[in-house]
Amino acid sequence: VIDTGVDTTHPDLKLAGGWNATDKAKPDNYNDDNGHGTHCAGSIAALDNAAGVVGVAPDVALYGVKVLDASGSGTFDDVIAGIQWAVDNKMQIASMSLGASRGNESLKAAVEAAAKAGVALIAAAGNSGGAVGFPAAYPGAIAVAAMDSADKVAGFSSRGPAVAVIAPGVNVKSTYMGGAYDTLSGTSMATPHISGLAALAISAKNISGVEAVRAALTAASTPLKDAPAEQQGAGVPDAEKLVR
Repeated sequence: VIDTGVDTTHPDLKLAGGWNATDKAKPDNYNDDNGHGTHCAGSIAALDNAAGVVGVAPDVALYGVKVLDASGSGTFDDVIAGIQWAVDNKMQIASMSLGASRGNESLKAAVEAAAKAGVALIAAAGNSGGAVGFPAAYPGAIAVAAMDSADKVAGFSSRGPAVAVIAPGVNVKSTYMGGAYDTLSGTSMATPHISGLAALAISAKNISGVEAVRAALTAASTPLKDAPAEQQGAGVPDAEKLVR
């Protein structure tokens, strides 16, 4: 989870490790001081126990990579460093619920390097209702749109030909910093659902890399009714189909 960090003491999350790009003096302090990263982490990996929520893939090895500060802001340099950490540490999936309206050559190169290294980069399409943001818009990323519980595309969900799939992103309950839980909306919330599904696909089908994961998600997806492809991509992936 490349984000604001993850609550390292949350009782419903089990972390395998992480890294902090935002404070060079404290690289091992990837604890979340915003809440956003912890929320995303829970949708992927909250433990299958009697508490709170359960993640899509609760048995994953979860790593928190902090590239955004307490206000949820960050620099391209730190985001790129986080992607490079994922490559260097042989992550199979990089879940990125972050983005900007424009990218740069360095970010593009980092996404390409991650794809070449076999990292499946899953990224939020954005919440502008307009064009897909970056890094999601790069071909080496899997861009995720957001839907609501009525199977409608969220009005805020960014759209365009880069959108690969869609997932729940409205009023999603998940883990939050301080050992708490909270309900949030955004393509940020949809993205970890797909990251969890990507983990299931990698485990069940023994596949690797962004294109193999994209193909598996696409093959397991069903389009929403009355929504064009630019708003939902291939549609909603079905977990049972994905691992069959």
